[in-house]
Amino acid sequence: MALELNDGWDLFAALTGVGILILCVVLSFVLISLRNKIVVKAGRTLDKVDREVGPLLQNLNTTVTSVNTNLTQVEGELEKVGHITDNAAHVSSNVANITTMVTAAIGSPLVKVAALGFGLRSAVKRRNQEADEEQVRRMVEASRQSKKERKQARKARKRQK
Repeated sequence: MALELNDGWDLFAALTGVGILILCVVLSFVLISLRNKIVVKAGRTLDKVDREVGPLLQNLNTTVTSVNTNLTQVEGELEKVGHITDNAAHVSSNVANITTMVTAAIGSPLVKVAALGFGLRSAVKRRNQEADEEQVRRMVEASRQSKKERKQARKARKRQK
């Protein structure tokens, strides 16, 4: 079967087809070689990850076991703290009851003594205040008297001149 080329377009189409075929073959070889390199590198990476993950998982398992042991110990300590807190609350309640009883027994007379002391202080303060006000009144009056006397003395001196 012979290929007949009638004009230039047929030749151009045939050459373009052959060129595309050659380009596809070359690209397929390039892609195959790249794929092989990628697969090899991925295999190496997976081997490295496999070597490193094993010890990490072992360490994680040891850590989790240690944490669980410590949590069990902490739970025991928390129970002890709970008992101590309950005892402290009981003691606090007893102290509150005793305080209420002492306040009832002693509080009323103390309030009366405090009220008497306040009343005495107020009375003494008022008395001292009244005495101070009287003294100030006398001083003001004396000052007014001395002003009058000075005015009279000035008038007398003016008359003499």
